[in-house]
Amino acid sequence: MTGGNKQVAPLAPRSSPAPVATTFQLRSFRRFSIQCSVYYSSDALQGTGVAWNLSLNGWRIDGTHPVEPGTVVTLCVFLPDQHPTVFIDRAVVRWSRGQEFGIEVNEIKADEHARLEQFVTALV
Repeated sequence: MTGGNKQVAPLAPRSSPAPVATTFQLRSFRRFSIQCSVYYSSDALQGTGVAWNLSLNGWRIDGTHPVEPGTVVTLCVFLPDQHPTVFIDRAVVRWSRGQEFGIEVNEIKADEHARLEQFVTALV
């Protein structure tokens, strides 16, 4: 056996990963964990689905047809528990992932908005 000193190199200090910038967009309206049936249509498609995370100005839809962000759709939303149906004249798809997409309501008649607001207020 030969003797000898083994030299060990000092460990370099570990650097922590660079921070990742994350942007959060605060929602302007509270969302409610509700499910309701919805019909949606645009110039190019018609579909049905389930609306989730309902708010006064938007929600998530799991639909039968994928849609691209920026697509303008009209909606017919069937609120649960025998509440009147709500018609949305114009909503814009803000994001999509497969057949799931998020919409923002841009145009709704005053009486339709009042029905939606009455329903949402009852959830609080």
